[in-house]
Amino acid sequence: MLMCREYPALDERVWQGKTRSGLRVRIIPKPGFAKTYAFLATDYGSMDLAFVSEGVRKETPMGVAHYLEHKMFDLPDRDVTQLFSRYGGNPNAFTSYDTTAYYVEFTDHLKENLTLLLDMVFIPWFTDESVEKERGIIAQEIRMYDDDGQWIVMFNLLKALYHVNPVRIDIA
Repeated sequence: MLMCREYPALDERVWQGKTRSGLRVRIIPKPGFAKTYAFLATDYGSMDLAFVSEGVRKETPMGVAHYLEHKMFDLPDRDVTQLFSRYGGNPNAFTSYDTTAYYVEFTDHLKENLTLLLDMVFIPWFTDESVEKERGIIAQEIRMYDDDGQWIVMFNLLKALYHVNPVRIDIA
């Protein structure tokens, strides 16, 4: 069941609720806007080095959230990017300290783009070949950040400030 929360100062309404599985859903209508965004985020980011599944704590290596962000663009029988393109969708994703998010922007084909986004995230597909390929892509991305002086200074500062907290670990 969706409930509406109004923000009169912004002239906006947010419809929110949960699915039977517990997935939070928010819909923010934007009359007059040309683009639609579908956004799916999880409370699992680079600082999360463990999780609990069925009452059992599981440890994960550094970089898992960022790696999974990349891997979710693979499906067993379809080229996700090509399909989004067919429906006018432009997909992307990001990982932060406490969130991994996937989204698509589009002007048409809401059902197709939303279905594809959900399939992309909820149908994991890993092969030895795709795992190795993604390692190379992420290594390239890390090298790119290693050439960014501001990035290096920021993470050196975080390492100096936080000796134990995982915020000191590079998101990649």
